[in-house]
Amino acid sequence: MKHLPIYSPEFIKYHADFEQFVITKGYARGGKSMYPSCVREFMFFVETRGLTELKEITASEIIAYHDYLSQRPNQRRVGGLSDGMIRHHLCSLRVFFDYLLDIDVLQTSPARLPKFNLSKHKERNVLTLDEIKQLYSVCETKRDRLILSLAYGCGMRRSELENLDVGDVYLQKGIIVIRDSKNHRSRTIPVSDSVLKDLKEYIIYERSKLYQNRNQNNQTIERALILNEYGNRRTGVSIANRLKELIKKTQNAEILRKEITLHCLRHSLATHLLDKGATIEFVRDYLGHQNIDTTHIYAKRRKQILKIISQIK
Repeated sequence: MKHLPIYSPEFIKYHADFEQFVITKGYARGGKSMYPSCVREFMFFVETRGLTELKEITASEIIAYHDYLSQRPNQRRVGGLSDGMIRHHLCSLRVFFDYLLDIDVLQTSPARLPKFNLSKHKERNVLTLDEIKQLYSVCETKRDRLILSLAYGCGMRRSELENLDVGDVYLQKGIIVIRDSKNHRSRTIPVSDSVLKDLKEYIIYERSKLYQNRNQNNQTIERALILNEYGNRRTGVSIANRLKELIKKTQNAEILRKEITLHCLRHSLATHLLDKGATIEFVRDYLGHQNIDTTHIYAKRRKQILKIISQIK
């Protein structure tokens, strides 16, 4: 919804100012942020209600917008917006109106008043080792294998996959350097022999061919690791869609039921590392968690699964 039109000169000005503020504050994940697009959609919404000035916006508009989001179709898949996405929209509005308070455009924030009862965040599913192997078995290209190896074998986030450059891969040292990830943190990922093999084969045999299709006026393409058929940097959305295609190719009802995403592969790796005896501290550092409490989620889930298995036996 980032291209929705807004016409109020005041809305246009403060939307542009807020977009620059988000960049300056470093709120973007992997170099991008949804905050401005969420705010734009809200501005589009209130303009349809006849409002053209920020001071006209009250808590009633926030509540009405929440109702609108609850019914809005999802643009990427069948159904509506998830509770997590609705929460993100509302969070974006709180950040935006707090920004307006800080620069003295408003005296009060309408986004701080309502309390919405959203369900708890849906727990991501994980794949078993056999299911991971089945995913690998349906890969059609070396790029397919590389995507799985980076998402599962290295536990990389979607934004990290998209932003990864060839220069971040040190084949001789067997490491990948993530330079600017979530919360602008960096980390070094040691690469296993199997992942290293997938990297080498993709770079030598497939990336070189895809690179020939590039737009030669785009200098940044020379750095991108994962390319699309046109030789351009492959987007995170495109990578995620390819994973969905691979999942369908497995024809495994259990894998399909789990609604696996790229981030689920990251969760799967964390669970499997803990199963193999890795410490919570190791998993935290390997996945680049800022807070060890995030890693405790995997450990807690692992204990729950083991308890269920023991009861079955």
